[in-house]
Amino acid sequence: MNRTLLAASLVATVAIAVPLLARAADDGDLRYAQAGPMRADSGDHAMPGHDRPEMRGWRMMRRMMMRQDPQERCADRLAWRAARRAYVEAKLNLTAQQQPLWDKAQSAAQTEEQKERQLCASLKPGAEPTMLDRMDRMQQFLSARLEGLQAAKPAVQALYLALTPEQQAIFNRPFRRP
Repeated sequence: MNRTLLAASLVATVAIAVPLLARAADDGDLRYAQAGPMRADSGDHAMPGHDRPEMRGWRMMRRMMMRQDPQERCADRLAWRAARRAYVEAKLNLTAQQQPLWDKAQSAAQTEEQKERQLCASLKPGAEPTMLDRMDRMQQFLSARLEGLQAAKPAVQALYLALTPEQQAIFNRPFRRP
């Protein structure tokens, strides 16, 4: 009787493992086949779509940034945003007529970035902020971000309307793989 139960368990395990191994081989990534239980502190989420390759890089960068002092982390976040804008600009391959519209949107983003840089400079390295300090800081950053979005929206809207449908698709989802 125990052998029957053992055989059934083995068959069930193979039935589950073989598709996972096939999927891992198709993806060229054995991570699926070798994955162990997820830890609560790992920063990984068991939500659909969070295992995309572009998300793995972001999670790794996020973990690395969390080890930095607040000023460095803040400056890195702003640099990351500037890099994404540069990537989108290169990918759009803007025409001479579209470039001034891009420059206007970029200028609005840089104005917001300067406000956030001032907030970054006000962060105290090594200090353990209280919950109220963190909430105040979050409110300041969110207010600066909201003001920046409101200021940038007309410029971004004008740019978007000047883009071709192909460029709009890139603009909508610049990090999507073909």
